[in-house]
Amino acid sequence: MNNIRAVIFDFDGVLVDSEVISLSELQRALAFYGIEKNWNELVDGFLGHSNGSIGAYIQKTTGKDLGEEFPDRWIMERFSADLALMPGAVALLDLLDEQNIPYCIASGSSPQRLRHALDVVNIGERFRGRIFSSDLVEKGKPAPDIFHYSLEALGVDASEAVVIEDGVAGTIGARAAGIASIFGFVGGSHLTDCRDRHAEKLKEAGATPIAHHLSAFETILRS
Repeated sequence: MNNIRAVIFDFDGVLVDSEVISLSELQRALAFYGIEKNWNELVDGFLGHSNGSIGAYIQKTTGKDLGEEFPDRWIMERFSADLALMPGAVALLDLLDEQNIPYCIASGSSPQRLRHALDVVNIGERFRGRIFSSDLVEKGKPAPDIFHYSLEALGVDASEAVVIEDGVAGTIGARAAGIASIFGFVGGSHLTDCRDRHAEKLKEAGATPIAHHLSAFETILRS
């Protein structure tokens, strides 16, 4: 790992334990539009996908115009009340700062939702100027666009970057961007009942190693 010059974080389900909130609110929103999905279907079908791709799916399925704020309007209030940092997140960021390794967020969430969430958990200053949303690129995950954007912004080659992802879509996108070092993370509470199954899906998509706690990545970076 001596050639690591940058770390690209997915946000939801990696730095913050937000996917259990986002997916439950998405489930409620889908039901509002007449689409019923169980939890495993939500994880398999929507985890890590951009707002745009989720909205496009619902519009295609229902023929309804959802508006630009979907699905953020279903989620922001829950974040204010319930959002928490993932255990080990601050220690990992501290280590990266200690080793002078730059890092950023590459997320399918909207800029508004990202800024709000970062403020709620008090780490917004650590990512100032390095919060990259799929809204900045033509195509969201699983397309590689957001990873190409992040690499260019950080000024590093794909061979010098590590991605930490909990989503199959993001893992596929990172691989398509030429990033070989992809750490799969399955520590989020949204994976409580499907952790092992999801870990296998991440492995199949190209993520290795797989970890249940962010401290595992801290150990790797210290080695």
